Amino acid sequence: MLFILFCTFSVESIERPDWAGFFTNSPKNVIDTQKYPFVKGLAGRISWSDVEPQDSVYNWSTLDNAINAAVAGGFYYYFVFWVGPDCPTWIYDKGVSKILTDFKSPSATFPDYKNPIYTKYFNRIIGKLADHLASLTPAQRKALAFIQPAFGSTGDQQMLKGNVISPTGYTITDQQYAEICTQGTIRYYEAFNKPELANIKFLFNIEDDGGTSTSGPQLFANWYRQHYTVDLRKQQFTVSVGYQANGEITQDTEQRPSFFGLTGKDPDFVRGEFSKFGDGAIFKENPVWNYYWTAISTVDRGLDLWEVGYDVVSTGLYNPAFDFANKYSYYKLPETSPYAFVALRDVLDAVDVNRFPVGQYGSSSKQSDTIRIRKIEQKYANYGAKVGDMISASTMVNAVYLYNSKAMNDVGYQLIARNYSRFITQLDANNTSVGWWRVGPTNQPYGRYARGFENASNKNRMSFNLHDDFFLNSPSNKSIEVKIIYLDEGTGQFSFRYNSTTEQDKFAQIFTKTDSKKWMEKIVTIEDGEFLNKGVNNSDFSLVNEDTEDDIFHLIEIKKSSPISSVTNYNEDNNSIIYDIRNSVIKWSETSGIDRIVVYDIAGKVIKQYATSNTNSINLSSLKSGMYVIRCFQSTRPVINQKIIKY
Repeated sequence: MLFILFCTFSVESIERPDWAGFFTNSPKNVIDTQKYPFVKGLAGRISWSDVEPQDSVYNWSTLDNAINAAVAGGFYYYFVFWVGPDCPTWIYDKGVSKILTDFKSPSATFPDYKNPIYTKYFNRIIGKLADHLASLTPAQRKALAFIQPAFGSTGDQQMLKGNVISPTGYTITDQQYAEICTQGTIRYYEAFNKPELANIKFLFNIEDDGGTSTSGPQLFANWYRQHYTVDLRKQQFTVSVGYQANGEITQDTEQRPSFFGLTGKDPDFVRGEFSKFGDGAIFKENPVWNYYWTAISTVDRGLDLWEVGYDVVSTGLYNPAFDFANKYSYYKLPETSPYAFVALRDVLDAVDVNRFPVGQYGSSSKQSDTIRIRKIEQKYANYGAKVGDMISASTMVNAVYLYNSKAMNDVGYQLIARNYSRFITQLDANNTSVGWWRVGPTNQPYGRYARGFENASNKNRMSFNLHDDFFLNSPSNKSIEVKIIYLDEGTGQFSFRYNSTTEQDKFAQIFTKTDSKKWMEKIVTIEDGEFLNKGVNNSDFSLVNEDTEDDIFHLIEIKKSSPISSVTNYNEDNNSIIYDIRNSVIKWSETSGIDRIVVYDIAGKVIKQYATSNTNSINLSSLKSGMYVIRCFQSTRPVINQKIIKY
């Protein structure tokens, strides 16, 4: 029984499940998705103590009410299942010791995780959780996006918080931490191995791929990545709570390979919640700016699911921020992303001795060098740069900085010193444009940063490069929409030019400002883009000053006019794959040039990868029954996508 499958399957559906996007949390389980369409789902917290208030007496009402609200409201739901300090008190009567710490006044209580009695009841409640979810209706289970297993205090990577008060000397070693998490993970996968729960994914709080630390979290992460595919992972500080924090470049450098799949594996899907950081003085200085630029930063850094409280969402004041975060969720591969963007900004990193030479700004590269920080601030003060809180600028880092700083600072230490972007790079940014800070109306979200022309220094063209794979599956004449957001100040003109199929520097449109003093958004449609880096300065497109008046810009965004970006059954050589259902074998022509095949489940998770340079068939008999997507590559170029059903 040989079948050639004639079906076109969207690459987008592989890359982005329907539930991916912006989430919120609401204690009343109420979300107005008509008013806030960027909200894809509700985040919840379920405590073991609420579910099993008495031994073997179960109450699933909190969980069921949230799931039913999601079904009725047309959104998704996920929850963290809290154990540890959220275990029921009766467990201590069964012989589990109490571990007291000074985390709360007068003390906080944690169970002895190493006690086999605790493990026994932990294993039982996970089994009961799986049984209950399996008993739900298909509609209820479909509304469940994923589950975050927790093993310690809330969903954090800590078994205990605070210092142990009693019993004296109680510790959990790194190896014991890893063993507790490993045992819990195995139990989850074992309990959820039910046909009804086959589509439920897990989110784990794990470290980056390839870490060499001997800490408990890294030991667990290394074990997990060796034994399981990472469906989802948690990351909060500092990715989801703010932007331009001192010390951020170190974390970004460590996380980017895992977040964006630069390790040769699929990108990690990353979730993080905003939590308390909106209460910080630095955030309150201008929440409209700060929610928006935090959103853009989360996208740049690889966050996929940003979670913000519904009390904030329902104000309606920050919709552009949350819409932006939702739009880019999960789109980490340029060839399958409908969008690309660059948000223009300049960043003053005091560590950069090439840009800020020691002879002019001082010899110290330490964060505490306030003289150096002040000199850099003064250099760019005419462009709006300001250090509002020198203490935080010179002493605080990461989340501590974001929460405790008293004001925004435009000079910092070990910063991500570039534009925020996905799949668009500005060429030679600092030599072709000037940075601006705090420009335009403060009630519009864009003006925290910007870049502009400076005719006086002959900076009149900003050139950009699109990622070479952004149009991997597109015809030679690319059709796109270009969004440009600029400050409408003055009456001058600028143009958008691009590498077309007929001209290297073709005019798309000339814009004339009207001096409204507001940020303006314009959209240009292009039908004949080539985008092969044949423009000026080897660019794909440019913003060009058309007079002597300087212009200031916030963002350029590209949208493929046909964002589905599908791959058909046939490649350019009219090759196809043939599926032998009886023997579970896929075959293709020896001359097809196919050298790699990736098998996905219908939810988009990679199941297997095959190197096929020396063969023209693969055997899929090891796969479980179900529907799969077969994606064939010539080098890095996807040429065939087909669905198959494995019986």
